[in-house]
Amino acid sequence: MSINIHILSASKDIGPYSDELKSIAEATVASVLKLLPIKDVDIVLYDNPKATIDEIGGIGGFSPNANLIFISLNPRHSDFRKMLKDELVFTLAHELHHTIRWQKQVEDDTLLEAMIFEGLADHFAEEVTGRNKSSLYSRALTPKQKQVFLKKASSEWLHPTYDNDLWFFGSKPYVIPRWTGYTLGYDLVATHLRNHPETRASEFATADATLFMP
Repeated sequence: MSINIHILSASKDIGPYSDELKSIAEATVASVLKLLPIKDVDIVLYDNPKATIDEIGGIGGFSPNANLIFISLNPRHSDFRKMLKDELVFTLAHELHHTIRWQKQVEDDTLLEAMIFEGLADHFAEEVTGRNKSSLYSRALTPKQKQVFLKKASSEWLHPTYDNDLWFFGSKPYVIPRWTGYTLGYDLVATHLRNHPETRASEFATADATLFMP
């Protein structure tokens, strides 16, 4: 029952950041553990620019299951040092939430489940960090776009299959803009939290996705 932090420092550009990365990761884990019972997770931080988000200083996260988190870094990004602490804490808190959500048994991998998976994680990261401004990928649409794509999503979000790259990563931006799934999921959770101001995102880590349907 442990959370293990692995800094892959063979990269000559990651090496100088190793101590700072470990310190930030340990502090973030400690903050998260005050809110959620995270356990049995390996966190791997490594030099992997292709899996990072350029707009947040060359940092990106991915949690393929309940026991593993990859934090990709681009230490050669011009804003890496400036944005490292804030964005790494937020990203890691987001991904740690995913490990709890992965433990929830779901009947089908639906678009709604995927949206709530991401929306809850971002609200949880805000709870951990105290950040009062949503991440770039959670505010990627105009009000008109939100209206249009929420209607489109609602017509298919309980189907057992969906195109993840289309809805979340902009594989066809002329059809669905990049990060649409993140933004809609964030808004669905935000609406529920506004309607229940006595609650916090951390309380819904394993809640059924349909709870957040409008």
